[in-house]
Amino acid sequence: MTKKLEIKIKEGLNELKFGITMNEVKKILGNPDDIENINESEEPTEVWYYWEDGITLFFEENENKRCVCMETDNEETLLFGEKISALKEKDIQDLFKKNNFKNFETEVEAWGERRISIDDAVMDIYFDKGELTSVNWGVDYDDDGNPLWP
Repeated sequence: MTKKLEIKIKEGLNELKFGITMNEVKKILGNPDDIENINESEEPTEVWYYWEDGITLFFEENENKRCVCMETDNEETLLFGEKISALKEKDIQDLFKKNNFKNFETEVEAWGERRISIDDAVMDIYFDKGELTSVNWGVDYDDDGNPLWP
């Protein structure tokens, strides 16, 4: 994958699009560095970690193991053309407002990170002591719970 990573809301990351299969991901990124299976919920999920690229991909069993969510902690990642790791919480909210996303919810997680959720962007942004730690975003769903693949 290229070093320049660009988040595309409700679409994916660079050529990684929501709905991509595991085999398609392997053609782009190779084998994951680590794999975790999460089975605690009604939606069993396989998580693939690419540590060096700072990319995590989530494949849900209920969606035929297609990618439904992504996360990055890569400091070079762009969002709306801005290097997101360089922005503070208020700057990120301003950036979203400028791009017509206005529904924000904030909460401090049990582990101590502060989370901003932007529901209409299907995105969560995490901060620790004011510094961005990771961005998590996913595919959007219609009113019947069906994914709106890009």
